[in-house]
Amino acid sequence: MSEHVVFVGTYAIPEGKFEDWKASIREMTEFVKENEPRLLRFNSYANAEGTEATTIQVHPDSASLELHLSVASSRIGAGVQLVRVKQIELYGKPSEQVVEQLRRMSAMSGDWPVIVKAHVQGFPE
Repeated sequence: MSEHVVFVGTYAIPEGKFEDWKASIREMTEFVKENEPRLLRFNSYANAEGTEATTIQVHPDSASLELHLSVASSRIGAGVQLVRVKQIELYGKPSEQVVEQLRRMSAMSGDWPVIVKAHVQGFPE
C-alpha cells in the first residue's frame, strides 16, 4: 500500500504583501487543480494579521509530490520570491529525491529547514 505524503509549508508574509500573496495562492490553487489530478488536498491558511501563512498538501504518495515539484516549479519559485519560507515539514515517507530537491531549493533561496517525520501510528491505513 502506498503511503500518503503530507507537505506543510509555513511562510512569513512581508508587511503590505498579503493581498499579493492571496492572489498568487489563488492562481497556484487553480493551476494545481487543472494540472495535478492525483493531489488529494491543497489548502492554504493565514493568520488574522496577514503576516504568516501555511499551505498543506496531501499527496497519495511521494510520486505525486515529485510531480508537483516538477510541474509547478516556476510558480513555486515565484511564490518563494514573494514570501519568506520559515520551514517545510513532510509527513509520511517522501522519497529521497523529494527531500533532496527541497533541501536544494532551501539552500538556493533562504536556507529554511526541511523536516521529515515518519508515520508511527493512526487510522485509516
